[in-house]
Amino acid sequence: MKISELLRHIDLFSGFSLAEEWDNSGLLLGSPEAECVRVGVSLDAVSESVLAASEEGCNVLVCHHPLIFRAVKRITDETEQGRTILEAVRRGVNIIAAHTNWDKARGGVNDTLAGLLGLREVEPLDAESGLGVVGVIEGLGLEEFLLRVKSSWGLSHIDAYGGAERVVRVALCGGSGSEFWGLAKSRGADIYLTADMKYHELIDATQEGLTIGLINHGEMERATLPELAAKIRAGGFETRLIGVSALNEPLRL
Repeated sequence: MKISELLRHIDLFSGFSLAEEWDNSGLLLGSPEAECVRVGVSLDAVSESVLAASEEGCNVLVCHHPLIFRAVKRITDETEQGRTILEAVRRGVNIIAAHTNWDKARGGVNDTLAGLLGLREVEPLDAESGLGVVGVIEGLGLEEFLLRVKSSWGLSHIDAYGGAERVVRVALCGGSGSEFWGLAKSRGADIYLTADMKYHELIDATQEGLTIGLINHGEMERATLPELAAKIRAGGFETRLIGVSALNEPLRL
């Protein structure tokens, strides 16, 4: 099968038309007419993930975070982006990004995270954008709930702000979702799980009585990659999960 067929298959379950206007999803490097030998799935397109994909026999790397966001003026080995592009070209690795389309797709990032937690009655958090979900869980104490989140998503850590005594209604947004905490509050959530909230946003949210579970951006989204790989594999494409990301787990002292 050709890469164009892989693109059509991804479009079926994670339509590229869903991507935000500022995003850069789709085929970013390579040819749609090239044969698709084996597909690697990774969080980031960095030189290490390209190398790992090539060593796994993959000539296509599907990444969540795009390799290219802005205009590229130079491609040299003096930058990580340049090294990644050059390494991909040398090794014949075509690169596809499934970014905000995977975030927003039914069965994508947020539905997958909700499913791993065992949320029920799952609904979109922000119907206008399609980002985030809200659902319910059997009542758990805050610490017990956070331990479930950590275990279900394979996290190294999770930081909680606020004092919910019992968690029943849960809102979440994979990756950077700080702008949706007010929606989470208005939807009756006991806790909102996301990444990249700023100090004053945390103050505002907790002052309004909402507990925040703050999670590492990459770790939160990485939990959804096995599902992305499974959906690609379901289309008849041989697939490998590439466990390389741009950031290693932090040293926490």
